[in-house]
Amino acid sequence: MRITIWTAVLLVLAIVSAPAAEPIRVAIMDFEDQTGQQSDAKLGGTINPAALAAKGVTALTRDLVGAEGFVLIDRRDFINQIEKAQPMDSGKPAAAKPTFVQAAQALNADAVLRGYLESFSTGKQVINQGGYKTEFATLSLRLSVQALDPVDGTVIAVADGVARNNIRQTDSTYTEISEDDALDLMDQALAKAVPQLRKALEQRQAREAARPRVKLNIKTSADPAMVEVDGLLVGTTPLEGLQVYQGDHVLTIGKPGYRDITKRIMLEKDTAIEVPMIRTELSADEMKEILEKARLNIISTDGIEPALIIKDLE
Repeated sequence: MRITIWTAVLLVLAIVSAPAAEPIRVAIMDFEDQTGQQSDAKLGGTINPAALAAKGVTALTRDLVGAEGFVLIDRRDFINQIEKAQPMDSGKPAAAKPTFVQAAQALNADAVLRGYLESFSTGKQVINQGGYKTEFATLSLRLSVQALDPVDGTVIAVADGVARNNIRQTDSTYTEISEDDALDLMDQALAKAVPQLRKALEQRQAREAARPRVKLNIKTSADPAMVEVDGLLVGTTPLEGLQVYQGDHVLTIGKPGYRDITKRIMLEKDTAIEVPMIRTELSADEMKEILEKARLNIISTDGIEPALIIKDLE
């Protein structure tokens, strides 16, 4: 089939004008030390693995700023949003730790990243020939980066990176590793992990494009109360516009001094939920009054637990 010049031009224009994949918006939460074995005293053993892991946030930030396909959310904004999500009870911080879910949703993140320094250790091979000893050492650093779903907190991607430095030690020549050398190894490991992460997130982004989400509003008769969705703390009531995947979820409402409420609920559209709360200590008259006023919304399980009042949002 003959292709005319105009046909070729149109094909080129179509390729150039084709929409590129949306960049992935990510926020970095933290970088943890999970190392076990210590390195050789001279080959990195004087370096504190926890301090090295803490610098992983900066190293990962630096890699993502220049990585194609990523938009990096300012970490200060992310941390501020997490602090705003601190659950409160009667004006005081609640015992439960704040969740990153609300912070990620407020900043429209596609994923939240967590890093782990898994190992920073030394392997050795010593060769002794005719009284001349040669030592071959390998300093290795292994890390992983997890991507968490900002809707339900599940792990959606994991990428690993390993970097090694082979060193020949003799009686006359001996090398000592500096912190800069350790950071170089971390940069090399991250350079291997980030492309894996991008590929996994792009594949997941394509799969999730068609997965519907719904908005959920929750309030109780004793706001503020802590809310968990599928076992993950998402904030305190009143909640408005919380995004969750369409489908089956387990909702738990809790507040000190009140009975915990756990319900399984199918969410098919934007929904508002009102939760009547019952105090743990009630007099007989108070219990009778609650049952008389709300008997249509009360079910009996192990104790007395109010049903949810569910309304569709227009």
